[in-house]
This record gives sequence, structure tokens and C-alpha cells, in this order.
Amino acid sequence: MFERRLKILLISIIGFAALLAARAGYLQIVQGSEYAKRAIESGRRFTNVETFRGQILDVRGRVVATDAPCTDACVDYRAINPDAAESQKWLREVAVKRLVARGALKGVDKERRATLVEGEYLAVRKDLAGMWTTLAELSGRTTDDVEEVRQGIVRRVEMRRRYVWYKRFDEAKAKHAAQPPAGGWYSWLIDDSQQAPQLDSFKVTVSEQTEPHVVLRAVDNDVYVKLDALRERWPWLELKKSTHRHYPFADVGCHVIGTVGQVLRDDLEKNPHVQAAQADDARRYFYNDVIGRGGIERLCEPELRGSRGQIVKQLGREGAVDQTPPTPGRDVRITIDMDLQMRIQEAFLRYKEQDDPAKPGQDLRVRRMPVHEMHGAAVVIDVSTGQVRAMVSYPTFDLNQYDQLYPKLSKDVINLPLMNRATQAALEPGSTVKPLVGLAAITQGVLQVAETIECTGYLVIDGRPIKQGGKCWVASKFAHLVASVAHHQIPTNAPHPTGFLTFADALERSCNVFFELSAHRLGLERLGQWYKQFGLGQMTEIGLPESKGRVPGDFAVPNPASATWFSGIGQSQVLATPLQMANAVATIARGGIFIRPHLRASETPLIEPRDLRLSPEALAMARAGMIGVVNNPAGTGRILRRDDIVIAGKTGTAQAAVFNIVVRDSAGKIVRDEAGKIKRQFFKPSTPEEPNEQMPWYRGSGNSGTELGHAWFVGYAPAHDPKIAFAVMVEYGGSGGKDAGPVAQAILEACIEHGYLPVTRK
Repeated sequence: MFERRLKILLISIIGFAALLAARAGYLQIVQGSEYAKRAIESGRRFTNVETFRGQILDVRGRVVATDAPCTDACVDYRAINPDAAESQKWLREVAVKRLVARGALKGVDKERRATLVEGEYLAVRKDLAGMWTTLAELSGRTTDDVEEVRQGIVRRVEMRRRYVWYKRFDEAKAKHAAQPPAGGWYSWLIDDSQQAPQLDSFKVTVSEQTEPHVVLRAVDNDVYVKLDALRERWPWLELKKSTHRHYPFADVGCHVIGTVGQVLRDDLEKNPHVQAAQADDARRYFYNDVIGRGGIERLCEPELRGSRGQIVKQLGREGAVDQTPPTPGRDVRITIDMDLQMRIQEAFLRYKEQDDPAKPGQDLRVRRMPVHEMHGAAVVIDVSTGQVRAMVSYPTFDLNQYDQLYPKLSKDVINLPLMNRATQAALEPGSTVKPLVGLAAITQGVLQVAETIECTGYLVIDGRPIKQGGKCWVASKFAHLVASVAHHQIPTNAPHPTGFLTFADALERSCNVFFELSAHRLGLERLGQWYKQFGLGQMTEIGLPESKGRVPGDFAVPNPASATWFSGIGQSQVLATPLQMANAVATIARGGIFIRPHLRASETPLIEPRDLRLSPEALAMARAGMIGVVNNPAGTGRILRRDDIVIAGKTGTAQAAVFNIVVRDSAGKIVRDEAGKIKRQFFKPSTPEEPNEQMPWYRGSGNSGTELGHAWFVGYAPAHDPKIAFAVMVEYGGSGGKDAGPVAQAILEACIEHGYLPVTRK
């Protein structure tokens, strides 16, 4: 019996030993390659190779934005994140190297050596802390700005490390899940539960944790020389050849071209371009990556951004074991002609005052300040395609110095240089909407094509003069010349023969009463609907920051009748941007075909051309009236009359409020009075007698020289075969014809010079 039990025990021991041997054999032979693979993977270091952004080209192929060579000031990550354990070890090594270089460790005992190393380590940390202050001073930034860059680098590297870590873990989990489950004794043999991937076993050290990172981009020569002298003291500093975004045209078209900046938390959480790219390893965004911040740079970010490459190295081996080259971003061609843009911008920068024809030789501004800058915007659109040839907003700023200038630019609440006035300045367009109102009234059937209206100076509704609201502009401007002013009497050298104005006559003479009555017949809601048909009161979807403006019917008003009359002449409930007005005029030039304006030369309009089905007879009269504005003696825009080309246009003068700004304290907080109302600072406009050289663009106008108005001029050319449409808005310019005219003249001259307008040379 005992012998039998002993045999059973022996057999059991042998069997158990065999299982252990099988288990060991499986781990060493079958699973050996897997463990070897894991060991190799853990020893790999992945380094991203940054790519280049694509170029932005104008419509003629000129480079507008490109990556240019520069030198970046970079700092080793272990100095950027000095409190990490591995960083402290490295900084101690730096301290030892300093001591060795000075010969301070020769012949010292172990205890003395430890003391010297600790003291030098503290000196290294002190130098490192002082470096950030120096970098801030040399770059013209605050220490908070530099600290924000430093923290961004830390977040970027940590994000990159975790991304690689979790990616490898997810790949292992997917591979493990794809294997069929083992059962019974075989499950015990291979210990399947222990083969499931464990997150901590995939921790990695990415190359970015031991590499330098950009702290100051594109340092100038003076900063380079100063930093180069400090490199021996700061061994963690590296001056590295790199590229930065360069804009050859500097401030020309700055609001359209846009800028680039570093990726921030908001981008990672909310930016749609970032969200769309996160699934692609090569295009994925990390903290401090470059991204388009505005204009075309932001609009075309998916095309301009390239795909980064990658270099894979193995610990203990020289060279790369694998690499993927970066793919540069694609070039983007836009519809803007930069030379045309430059010429029009020059008209705002060197604005030439025009003598007042009503007071020849009396405008003292002409003598005291003949050339100065004016604020405003201008847009030129190709009629046949809807492509924007020029989009000028003034004042401007140099894109190449945007980072350095931003603190000043963002706080300039008087000039607002960062604002794109072409798309964001929604102002009352004044009489420039009159062609739209007449076309709507006739097409709607509330005004007959051949119908005439007599203007006696005031709006007349059902035989009753409305003197409190429907006053014609001639009744106030020329009352000192003619006792009882009717519009047909003005101008005195070209009075209307009958006094009864057609739609074309009313446009030519810019009669308020005619269009107030037309608006009255349409009604407030229907007037607003027609404005929207022409693109007012809604986004153009051009891809830049913009205001949609306002049209009648957007919200309730206390006096609908008055609001209707004033909306019919481009005031009260109507706010429009220069881009919207340029496109509305382009729609008229096309015969009532609405095309969405766009900036990308290769773009097919997202919205199909839309026929407004305007009355052909009304269109003919609108064209005749707009031609008369520029070419007939009674026209308000004769400043654009030329012998070599026929121009169609419409002027507008919109009343403006006194310029003022919100008062803020030294901390930037809004100041309120005792009643809790926001305090505002009001400014006196420049007058002929007292020119304001600090704010020359803020001008008074009118008979007294103290009236305030924004000047508008819209039009298209050639009148009988339209090629371009344009809109000009001059802030506080005064009269549309006289004061927006010089910029409109510059547009026409530039369009002729650059081949956009054919002319008949004599």
C-alpha cells in the first residue's frame, strides 16, 4: 500500500514538473519573440520632424505668405521643466561639468565634493531662473508671456508622451483581443490572464523630453548676438536654424491674409480644424504647434498645414531604424491682386483733401493738412465671378511684427487697427441703398416703371406733408440759397425741367423723398426682405470674421412708419458692411444675379448663383440713374467722370455719432459714474478752423464744418459691360461724392492700370 502511494506521489511530482517545464518552454520559445519585440519597442525613441506650411499666392501668383529662414532661441526641455526627477539629475550633471571646467573638484574628498556640487547646483538653478527674465526683456515681452510659452511646452511634451504611451497600449489591447481565448489546462499553461496588456508597462520616454524647444521664434540679429554671448553660461540654450512665417507685402492686405500663432488649449478643445486632424498621427495638433489665427491663414488651414515626418531610433544603435519624411502643406492661391490692394490702401494712407465746390478756396484743411490718412474700407469685386480683387481696411499693421506689436494694437481703442472694416464695420450705408429700394419697389409692383414723384422738400403721404421725418437733403443744405427749396431746383445750373422725378432722375439727384415714399409703399417687413435678397443683413460666408449688419424687421421698433422712411434712404434700421454693399452693386451690374463673394481663386461658389428676377425695365432705369450720378451735371458723383470710360455709381452720406470711447482705469476695468452708468470720453472733430493732427480722420463737414457723417461711394464699370464693382466707405469722411470720391478715383485708376478695366484712349 505504501509503495503504491509513493508511486502515485512520484508520478504527480513528475507530471507537475513536466507542466512547469512546458510552461517555461512556452514562455522562452513560443513567447520569446514577443518579449523580445516588447523590449525593442521600449527602447525605441520617436522624434517628430516638423513640416512647412504651404505658400499663399495672390491671383497673379505673387508670394503673399511663405516660410522663411530664421534663428530660434531654444531651451533644453530638462531646463524648461527643472522640477522633474530626471531634470534635476541632468542639472546636477551640468553643475558637475561647470566645476570640472573650473578645476574646482581636483584633489577634494568625497564630502567636500558633495558640498561643492550642491552649491553649484543651486547656482545653476538661479541662473536658469534668471534666464527667463532675460529672455522676456530681450524679446520685449512680459515674464508672464514667456512663462506661458514655457508652460505650453511642458503641456505639449506631456501630451505627446501620453499620446505615444496610450497609442502603444491601445495597439497591444487590440492585438490581445483579436486572439482566441484559451481554455482548460492550456489557459493555466500560458497564464492568459497575465498576458493581457497592462497600461504601466507601456510608459515611454519620448525624444522631446531630452531635446531643445523653441522659446523665442525668429530672433533678430541684435538679440542673437546677446544670446550667443550667454550660451557658455547657459548650456541649455541653443540658437537653432529654423523657419518662420514671412509676409513679403508687410501691412498690405493684413486683415485678409491673417496671421499664425501657437496652438492653445481652446484650439485642442474647440477649433474645428484641430478636431478634424486629430485622427491623423502625421497631422495631429499638439500644444505650441503653428496654426492659422485669422484671414486666409485660418480659412485655408487644412490645405496650408502639411504632415509631419518621424524618425525612429533604437537605444544602443547608431542612426535611424525607420523614418518618414514630412510632407509640406499645399500652396493656396487667392483672388486678391496685391498690387491693386496696395494702390487702394495708399489712397487711405495719403488721402488728398478736396476743396468744397460750394466754398471754393475756403477749405482751410486743404491749406493746413493737404495730405493725411483716413480710416475706412474699400472692396473691389469681379462682376462675372464674384471673386474679390481687393479688400482694403485702414489702418493696417505689419504682419511680420504682429507678435511684437499685438499688445499695442489690441489696446488702441481709438484707431482699432485689428478690425477688418471691410467685413466688420456695419454702418448706415446712406443713399447707396437707393438703387436697391427702387428696384425692389418696381419689381414688387408698388411703384410703376414710368411713375414720377414731385419732391417739394418734404415727404408727402396721402396729401399730407411729413415734415418731422421725411425731409429731403436739399431742404437743409441749400435753404440758405433758395427760399423754398424743391429738389428739381438743385443744382441751380442744372434744374430738372418738370420737377417730377422718375426712378432714374431720383437716383441721379439722390432724392430722399422719392425713396422714402418707395419704402413706405413696400412696408417695413417687405423692405427688409428685399434688402436680404441683395445680401444685406446676413453673412456673406466669405470665411473671415464679419458682421451680418441689420435690416428692417430684424427686431421691433417703436415707430414703424418713421423707421420705414429712414430705412428707405439707408439709415435707421439699415446697417451694412462695405463688402455687402460692393456685392449688392455687383448683383445690379449682373442684371440681378446674386453670387456669393469669395477669396479662394480655385473655389467653386458654395451657393449657386441666384436670380432675383428683377424687373428688366427697373434695371434699365437703375443703370441710367447710376450713370447719371457720375456723368450728368445734376449727379452727386461727378468726381468720377472720365472721358475714356463710363462709370455707374451712387454716393451716400450717413449721419454718424460723436466719436467716443469707454473710459477705463489703469487696470483696464470700465469706469462708471455715481449712477452706475459707463463713463465715456468724447472727442471734438477736426474742423477747417481747428485741424486735429492727432485724429485727422475724425472730421466735421457740412456748412458749419461740424456735422458728422460717414462717406460712401459704390459703383461699377464699364457701365455698359460691367467688369468690376466697388464700394468705398470713409469713416467721418463727410460727403459721399466729394470725400469718398478720391478713394474711388484711386480704385478706377488702379483697375485700369492693372488691366481690369478696358478704356478708350484718345
